[in-house]
Amino acid sequence: MSLVKTTSGRIDRILPVDFSHPLPLNRSMDLNRYLQDIFGHSSFRPDQEKIVQALLNGRDVFAVMPTGGGKSLCYQLPAKILEGACLVISPLISLMKDQVDGARANGLMADYFNSSQSRQEQHEVFERLQKGECDLLYLSPERLAVPGFLERLKRLSLSFVAVDEAHCISEWGHDFRPDYLVLSQLKQAFSGLVVAAFTATATTEVQSDIAVKLQLEKPLIIRASFDRPNLFYSVLPRQSLNRQILQFIRKRSGEAGIVYRLSRKDVEKTAAFLQKNGIKALPYHAGLDSTVRAENQEAFNRDTAQVVVATVAFGMGIDKSNVRFVLHGEMPKNMEGYYQETGRAGRDGGPANCVLFTSGGDYYRLRHFIVGDSGGKTVLGQLEEMRRFSRSSRCRRKSILAYFDEEYGGDNCGNCDICVQGVARRDASVDAQKLMSAVYRTGQRFGAGHVVDIVCGAKNKKIFSSGHDRLKTYGVGSDRSKGYWRQLSDEMLGDGLLRTSGNEYPILEITAAGEEVLFGRSSYQLNEIKQSAASVKVEESESDELFLNLKGLRLEMAREHAVPPFVIFSDRSLQQMATFLPTDDESLLAIDGVGQVKLERYGAQFLKAITDYTDRREPEDL
Repeated sequence: MSLVKTTSGRIDRILPVDFSHPLPLNRSMDLNRYLQDIFGHSSFRPDQEKIVQALLNGRDVFAVMPTGGGKSLCYQLPAKILEGACLVISPLISLMKDQVDGARANGLMADYFNSSQSRQEQHEVFERLQKGECDLLYLSPERLAVPGFLERLKRLSLSFVAVDEAHCISEWGHDFRPDYLVLSQLKQAFSGLVVAAFTATATTEVQSDIAVKLQLEKPLIIRASFDRPNLFYSVLPRQSLNRQILQFIRKRSGEAGIVYRLSRKDVEKTAAFLQKNGIKALPYHAGLDSTVRAENQEAFNRDTAQVVVATVAFGMGIDKSNVRFVLHGEMPKNMEGYYQETGRAGRDGGPANCVLFTSGGDYYRLRHFIVGDSGGKTVLGQLEEMRRFSRSSRCRRKSILAYFDEEYGGDNCGNCDICVQGVARRDASVDAQKLMSAVYRTGQRFGAGHVVDIVCGAKNKKIFSSGHDRLKTYGVGSDRSKGYWRQLSDEMLGDGLLRTSGNEYPILEITAAGEEVLFGRSSYQLNEIKQSAASVKVEESESDELFLNLKGLRLEMAREHAVPPFVIFSDRSLQQMATFLPTDDESLLAIDGVGQVKLERYGAQFLKAITDYTDRREPEDL
């Protein structure tokens, strides 16, 4: 038997739990009512209702859902309905307050328990738990490992456990965390406990490992589509990276974004460069003081900083819904990490850009770090996969989905640089011969940077001291940029005309296939994205006066209530308000994301802002 609560939290009636059948059909209307009243949504997203039904029926769940797919609703809704508290295992203490604020904004009774609280605050949390005044309790896996904590939880009424970022428990996953292994004890500690595991990325191998470690019993398995149709993917050759990043951001005034860099030093340099050029950017990496990291993340979440420049230490479980772009300054180590990091853009369903700036040097730099690793072959294979993606002339979306064993149905996704601009084949035999001639005439003893300098006719000490300014190939490519020749060398490496040897300082060597082109016995055809300078999608800038007014009101109210702005309303909700101009409670409730609680808390102020705007406009303008 399982007790069911009303939307106000009171016990409504007893509902029998059936482990093998979905809820009776007459419960569907109740679920939709909860969905509308609490979350302000008129319908479930794909797979959400199946997961909610399974948890209400006491069944374990394993769900792979893309970031922005609405996984939090899948455990928050049954947590509101069922008696007892749902434990939510969340990876980062720094995120818990935002997660709790978001749940409370929708009318759920939510708490967190972590080391940032005083003993008195922790005591008060347990008092609310014991009184049944808590729907959701957010914990870190480390907290469960504290001696005696599991025993303390046994005295409470638990509805189920939701494990967020569940891939962290798998040693085959891209972000394994040993502290997650404590979760394997949950089933033994709590007899009959229902566990729901959620992740945005998991291959079938990782999926099996998670299910075993969490001891899931005949779980409902959901593998939602990995497709994020609102994300525009593009790959650009890295040339003057900081200037490329600055140029991109300047075209998107006021839009929030994340810039990922590989090292802490690069993070600091890029953040300082953007600040110098008038961008409100802040750094984030593990080397910063924890207080500074928390302050910088808070500033980004609350829209007082436009951009965060970060290593991969930033981002797991980020709740900010209005991130409009994610830029990668270098090639990530694997496709799963790349997918999850780009997935932090456009969580509200609005359009967003994901740009990868890369060069051939990324591969060799990353490969150097994994040489000697016991799992080197696996890691190297993942790196090779990422390299193929960055060089491919295949639809970016198809490549990403194929990695997760999913096939994209269409011929053209219409939302990546390859599909929008198309690919042209060009005979690059002569340019390839120029580059390989420089490799050949220098005894195949130098790296790509020096070879490109020779072809471009660079005037530097190394060129002159080695006498390479006297080579026949010196300056033969001065009519093109150094970036072009570096990109060409990357393409030729990928196509097997060149290879490298050495790890720390790799040198270029000509392969047998390269010799065929060098000596004119074969041609070299190069795939090029058409109009590559425009390979980033630029949306019309949002200049609607009412939308901007509503954003300003949202920021004021967020400061008043001490929560991030997206907790009040998402950008999507504000855009719908600016489009449909609701004038009363009923029409405001028709806006996606406006539920009963948010209507009561914020509705009057937003309706007044809309009315004030329409009253100022001439009738013919509306």
